[in-house]
Amino acid sequence: MNTLRIALTALLLLATANVQAAEKVRLLLDWFINPNHAAIFAAQHSGAFKKEGLDVEMIAPADSASVPLLLAAGKVDLAISYQPQLYTLVDKEVPVIRVGTLINQPLNTLTTVSGDIHSLKDFAGKTIGYAVPGTEDVAIRNMLKSQGVDADSVKLINLNMDGTSALLTHKIDGAMTIFRNYELLDLKDKGAKPTVFKPEDYGVPAYDELIIVANQKTAAQDRRIPAFLSGLDAGVAWLRAHPQEAWQAFIKQYPELNTPLNHEAWQATLPYFAAHSAEFDQARYQAFGEYMKANGVIKVVAPMARYSL
Repeated sequence: MNTLRIALTALLLLATANVQAAEKVRLLLDWFINPNHAAIFAAQHSGAFKKEGLDVEMIAPADSASVPLLLAAGKVDLAISYQPQLYTLVDKEVPVIRVGTLINQPLNTLTTVSGDIHSLKDFAGKTIGYAVPGTEDVAIRNMLKSQGVDADSVKLINLNMDGTSALLTHKIDGAMTIFRNYELLDLKDKGAKPTVFKPEDYGVPAYDELIIVANQKTAAQDRRIPAFLSGLDAGVAWLRAHPQEAWQAFIKQYPELNTPLNHEAWQATLPYFAAHSAEFDQARYQAFGEYMKANGVIKVVAPMARYSL
């Protein structure tokens, strides 16, 4: 009996030690949870984060604009952001830094459903909507310029409604808010025949759509960060190997997202996740920084070590 009691006590102590060993990581998302976060969910569900000794909590922000400020203030440990936003944050001396990449290519597009627009040149005299000033309007101007179109001949409007509805009701001729893994699918599902122009094909340097950022002051010493990235990479591999199992687990936890469109988006997003989240393409980040400076979005391009670990 004493031997059994000792054995049970040892197992209990071991279990307690394992629980204590799991370090908490508070991850603030860029928006409410959606298929763009599938890789993070997969790392949770598959046990990849747990294997790295982490207990990762995904937190949806009440206000997406406050995400980098909450991170800088130490309210969370990591956050999801965007590469273009990173330059403006650094320019404003907000102490955040990229530590990894979630989606390593652009998702946004300039899209039209108008039957008389077949090239960017056809936008002359037309109206294009956008949602993010300082990023999407700048991209539109550069795309038009790459095809010899006078940007001043196009009316740019900051949308106060979603781009899909604005296009389908013909309030605008084109929209720079149509993401290739979601709104584009929605347009097609609704019977539209969209014509798509990818920014990276027309004068806008390629960039990472979603990145993982940390507090610049503590990131280099935070041992949880490499563990998080290792777990995320394992999550991406598991997700691609088990996309339907992951989807079923996802909608079980978030039943409000169980829609045909979200299922389509889930499948469409799989190729976009970075397989090696810690990799940093310095030349590509430098090129995008120069683009931001040339367009007056930032004052100077900081040394690359300021943007990423």
